[in-house]
Amino acid sequence: MSASVTTDILNFIEETLGVAQIGLTYSTDAFDIARFHRLRASAAALLGRLEGVEVEKLGKWIAYDEHYATPKLDVRALVYDAQGCVLLVQEKSDELWTLPGGWCDMGESPSASAVREVEEETGLQVEAVRLVALFDKLKHGHPPQIPHAYKCFFHCIVTGGEIRPETDETLACGFFPVDGLPALSLHRVTEDQIVSLSRHVARGGQSCLFD
Repeated sequence: MSASVTTDILNFIEETLGVAQIGLTYSTDAFDIARFHRLRASAAALLGRLEGVEVEKLGKWIAYDEHYATPKLDVRALVYDAQGCVLLVQEKSDELWTLPGGWCDMGESPSASAVREVEEETGLQVEAVRLVALFDKLKHGHPPQIPHAYKCFFHCIVTGGEIRPETDETLACGFFPVDGLPALSLHRVTEDQIVSLSRHVARGGQSCLFD
């Protein structure tokens, strides 16, 4: 199956899940509610076959959010050393590298999430000094993946702490030249994003890039 067909199928599944979720949020008719449950179950089954994930696990994840369907928010931290090298972490899940970050937690601001993620994944304490970019993941060359997400990139400066070689979620971390990046976890970040955003930070531009 070609990448474009896979992307189209994933987009269809995500849109179907969103319609079902919105229907379950606002419907009061018992028959309609049953139909939306069946629609969601069918979409989950198709997604499971496509991704090779057990339907039971997908069902628990999909059923977790019963509110209006909206994109999730992923935060990433741009942290540099004195030589302009960028801080990356190696994920245990795929053994590839990415900017420190992850999903926002409930009750936490995006910048606070970025700061927390850096400390959890690297041991470094940082301060988020500005929002560099707010991107739609669908528009930046990431491999197809559910759920739809927006990506917040914050420029952060180190204020303390010490690098930990390994954490619960990461195998390693370190600073890399922007023109000498290791193999990246493309679901999380792309080389173009790191290069272009690092240039934007280096120029001292105060504008926030966005889609």
